[in-house]
Amino acid sequence: MKLHVLFLVGLGVLGGSGCSQGGAPSSGAPPTQARAATAAPAAEPREAGAKLKFKDGDDRERFSLKPKDDGAKLVDGDDKEVARYKWKGGELKVSGPDDAVLAYVTGGPDVFQVKDAAKSAARYTLAREGAGWRLTDAQGAVLYTVTHDGGGASVKGASGAEEVHVKVREGKLSLRDPSGKTLLATKQPVSPEAAACLGFGSLDLPLRAALLFRLQSSAGAAAP
Repeated sequence: MKLHVLFLVGLGVLGGSGCSQGGAPSSGAPPTQARAATAAPAAEPREAGAKLKFKDGDDRERFSLKPKDDGAKLVDGDDKEVARYKWKGGELKVSGPDDAVLAYVTGGPDVFQVKDAAKSAARYTLAREGAGWRLTDAQGAVLYTVTHDGGGASVKGASGAEEVHVKVREGKLSLRDPSGKTLLATKQPVSPEAAACLGFGSLDLPLRAALLFRLQSSAGAAAP
């Protein structure tokens, strides 16, 4: 176990060193595209911790992320497997229950790309924008933005209208629609910006949960 922890810490140091030595993007390239093009593979984060369970507004369990030694497993409310997440170095492989590869999440810590099963093309890019995040498609069109809002976060669609609000209150995090109705909620520790990925409604759940897991793992790796 000690050797495993030292190995992960060593990867983290190497990953941080690689990021600090990277050259600045040319002034002629859009900042997000430049960062995506130059982002080095991130070091494999440590495990995200305890089981992360989400319920709906009627207190029914909808899905859970169950950490494993090499990643995590996504299951539905009936404990039926939906997706598998496995670390491959600094990349996160996303597979179905039959182990067929659905996508890879690469990059970090400020630019993540969701690539196809062959890793030949980026389907989505999630990049930091100021204090928040911006999700774009393969053509660079903005799909969603995430901004901090007090202790929570606001997820806005391409039109700029808020679609989901992440609220944290008395140890409970909830995702709510514009009318205030609770869509999902959890009492397990999770960062609002990671949970905001569940508000990317145009993405399939395995990909939304993969981005949540990747951001949450990065937050965990940065913790003392």
